[in-house]
Amino acid sequence: MTQDANNGSEYRQRIKHTTEKADKYQHRKANKHKKEMALIERALGEITGVKTFLDAPCGVGRASLLLEQKGYTVTGVDLGEGALKAAQETVEAVGSKVKIEKADLEQIPYEDKSFDACLCFRFIHHLSTAELRDRIIGQLCRVSDRYVLISYLSPMSVTSFRRSMKEKLQKKISYQNRIALSHLQKHFSDHGFSLKQDYAQLPLLHSLHLAVFERNS
Repeated sequence: MTQDANNGSEYRQRIKHTTEKADKYQHRKANKHKKEMALIERALGEITGVKTFLDAPCGVGRASLLLEQKGYTVTGVDLGEGALKAAQETVEAVGSKVKIEKADLEQIPYEDKSFDACLCFRFIHHLSTAELRDRIIGQLCRVSDRYVLISYLSPMSVTSFRRSMKEKLQKKISYQNRIALSHLQKHFSDHGFSLKQDYAQLPLLHSLHLAVFERNS
């Protein structure tokens, strides 16, 4: 089935429903994890007046714990049973008060402006259509009163160029969808948010960025 055939919903095939998938993700390279958490910390320095955070999707809970360590009251949501189990075990093991719940990001089960801010980390690049991105970004904006922090893979990097060339040579469909910041800004603008700051993990070298969007007053 092609990406167009299922309207971008192929990302659901990558949801961590099994504990094996969740465990594999949880035990990624420690150095990679450290760099990604450092990127989130940089972005957190851009926001003020925030007490509650939604981590969506939370995966195995690694960013949820970081947010709690920074003093926020955190709710982590995911659709994958394996990820939810791993996240719950992780927060319990360290005595965390992070609340872990099941939720579909296409229909987030919370009232408007339920959280001061929302973090969406390492997810949006799995979405292959603008329609699906807009639907999920709309949900993130709806439940966030002030800020949405969202990671994306920029096409303007050495990493993205290498990946693109590899995909063309191997004639494979990519599940690592790059998106220009200007396109991301358009999605958020349609839902009443503006770009406050954009952070690159390694400017022009690495494709991972974390953008901070703020609700228009």
